[in-house]
Amino acid sequence: MATSNFTCRGCGSQQIAVLLEMGSLPLANAFVKDPSGTDDHFRESITLVMCEACTLIQIREEVPREKLFGSYLWVSGTSETAKKHAVWLSKRLRERHYRPGASFLVEVASNDGFFLEHYREAGFDILGVDPSNLAEEADRRGVPSIRTFFGRAVAERIQKERSKANVMVARNVLGHSSELQDLVAGIQDLLAPEGTLVLEVPYAFFLRNEIQYDTIFHEHISYLTIGSVANLMGRFGMKITDISFVDMNGGSALCEIVHQDSPIPRGDQAFLDFEELIELNKPCGWRYFTESVHNQRAAFVALLEDLARQGKTVVGYGAAAKCMTMLNYCGVTPKLLRAMGDANPRKQGLLCPGVRIPVVSPQQLLELNPDYIMIGAWNFREEIIRFFRDKMGYRNRFIVPLPAPRVLE
Repeated sequence: MATSNFTCRGCGSQQIAVLLEMGSLPLANAFVKDPSGTDDHFRESITLVMCEACTLIQIREEVPREKLFGSYLWVSGTSETAKKHAVWLSKRLRERHYRPGASFLVEVASNDGFFLEHYREAGFDILGVDPSNLAEEADRRGVPSIRTFFGRAVAERIQKERSKANVMVARNVLGHSSELQDLVAGIQDLLAPEGTLVLEVPYAFFLRNEIQYDTIFHEHISYLTIGSVANLMGRFGMKITDISFVDMNGGSALCEIVHQDSPIPRGDQAFLDFEELIELNKPCGWRYFTESVHNQRAAFVALLEDLARQGKTVVGYGAAAKCMTMLNYCGVTPKLLRAMGDANPRKQGLLCPGVRIPVVSPQQLLELNPDYIMIGAWNFREEIIRFFRDKMGYRNRFIVPLPAPRVLE
């Protein structure tokens, strides 16, 4: 089904095809302090669409970015997986891109500065840019950070105050930007002639093939393929020279991008051919996605309802934004899921948006004597299982909800 009431954020086209309609959902990070809170009363529809001109997959609806990112609870270094990734990535950047006298690194959407600290330890001269309260916290902690949305104006400011960037890092940010063309134009302007952009994006292949619909929420405005990244970068005079994959956010592509006139050759053709083969950048390639999402919801709710009838205590762990999407889309209430545990102290003591399930510490979660722990942050499932088995002594079962709900002993 096509719609003309929308302009693609990547290229301006109005040739749009609808891939999935999820209805009206609260903001995934609108956690509330108590039952009288109203932060989660605001709801907006979510419709996943594909631009048939540039192949960018995105949400049709848009929530003001100040409302989404002004105050942020999620921080980079909560999980052991993220900590290991920061060590690995900083080492990789050092080996591939560090040059004495040309080591100015700018990270776009630097969050709390956790990754920046690792880049500094690797020898880079660092600067972070992030629109949330976390940037100010990082700056006070001695991690140079600017609190603002990155774009052309910020790129000009940094060049005046510092210089062009030899290395730029943009992890899991391209998909968050409602001003996508301004963001990429700023990157193109700030990146030194021989500089490299290291771009990490959740790969939409996994969204489709592993039914990761829970990653579709208002903050995640776009969902990237190699094809759509190549098209976007090409419009701003840049090209992909290297692609690898990392086990972050359910499977992410790590792309190295340089200016178009760089002597380094393109390195994306094999991946473009693969995406053409599997029709990842065509609406017809997503024709069974809606049905798969509906099937997962039905099976997940049926499992929880069956366990409730048996008198089993089911809790969740990992109050990530993706989990909030799934709980609300599936209509999971405290009757089906007693509590959500999370290691992030910023979330403990709050209520999950929409469904109002309390968020507690891991220890408080086990005090409920659960028969099952539903792993909400399923992309960290191995880490979570090891934590509960080895450190917390939990001996009962786990539920992994996606791509299809299954019980693990």
